[in-house]
Amino acid sequence: MKYTIISDLHVRNNEDTRYELLLNFISSREVEESDIVIFLGDIFDQFIGPHIEYLHEYSDFFKELNYLLKSKTIWWFEGNHDFHVEKFFKKYITNINEENFEYIKDNKIFNIGAKRVYMGHGDELDHLNDSYMKYRKFIRGRLSKFIIERLLSFSFLCIIKEKFSNKSKEMQKDFDFKKSKEKYLSYVDSLRKDFDLILLGHSHIFEDLHFYKNVGFPPEDKKFLKLDSNDSLMCSLA
Repeated sequence: MKYTIISDLHVRNNEDTRYELLLNFISSREVEESDIVIFLGDIFDQFIGPHIEYLHEYSDFFKELNYLLKSKTIWWFEGNHDFHVEKFFKKYITNINEENFEYIKDNKIFNIGAKRVYMGHGDELDHLNDSYMKYRKFIRGRLSKFIIERLLSFSFLCIIKEKFSNKSKEMQKDFDFKKSKEKYLSYVDSLRKDFDLILLGHSHIFEDLHFYKNVGFPPEDKKFLKLDSNDSLMCSLA
């Protein structure tokens, strides 16, 4: 089996250069040659709830995704910027069926050849951040799902997203690259006794170790991952 993997593009709108990178990925030769195409969370900066506005905003991407489903399997992981969208896919992406599409809310454990693999967006491992883990549990829960799917309008979600985006920019000013890298490597180390390969996103820190892969922050690193049972390769999005 051949896999291609991308995460953390944080596409903001259809005029964003990050959207061009997403379209480059989905139309790439590597994706065309893949059996399974994996979106490992935070593909969009906001993709929350089953709103048709996303289909209109990113029509080129979803048309291509729908086309790929004719011949490939898609794994779509929830991130911390894109969640409670399973109903969106079932409602608007017509080629989806139980065989070719898997919507993954947490992590996935599987084998690639003889390797036992752990794959997740990565925020599920941030157990040292107690406040974030409580937020994550609430926002992924049934009550939040009901509110997001039934009560919150697309325009209201956009207002909330803008406020969170501004707060995130302020927090990034205090970002400590070294500490964050050490923290995520410690999480990875805690998994190594049970897994041969760990595939994560979320940290925005590029890693290409033999036991741990992370495409980092593709708007800057310009990378996605291709792998099979024999090898792995970080490929260019440019």
